[in-house]
Amino acid sequence: MHWALQVPPSVDLTGFLGILIAICLITLVLVIVVAIWMYRDAQSRGMDAAVWVVLVILASVFGGLLGLLIVTVIYLVVRGNHPVGGGYPVGYGPYPGAAYPPSAPCPVCGSAMVWYPQYSRWYCPQCAQYR
Repeated sequence: MHWALQVPPSVDLTGFLGILIAICLITLVLVIVVAIWMYRDAQSRGMDAAVWVVLVILASVFGGLLGLLIVTVIYLVVRGNHPVGGGYPVGYGPYPGAAYPPSAPCPVCGSAMVWYPQYSRWYCPQCAQYR
């Protein structure tokens, strides 16, 4: 009865093993590419980039491709609230050391904009839009 547990010599597992190794390598490269992209994008938006990279790596380790996909979709939804550059209008940089940034004119209509710290964005009452 011991022969029932043995693999017959006619079955070749090298092809299956090669495909499995290729899938693992492709997944690893995909995780690395997504992590690098997510880190750079989160940094440009003023988000905590290291947290997102840790989340995508942990989700990939414990959830595989599905975990990677879920965290990437969540990131894409969350990043919509964080414009590139931290929400300042074009031409205005961050204001180090200031409790509130100085007033800024609207780049479209020229009227004074209002700073909303809870959104980290400027608002133009004349245009009724965030800048």
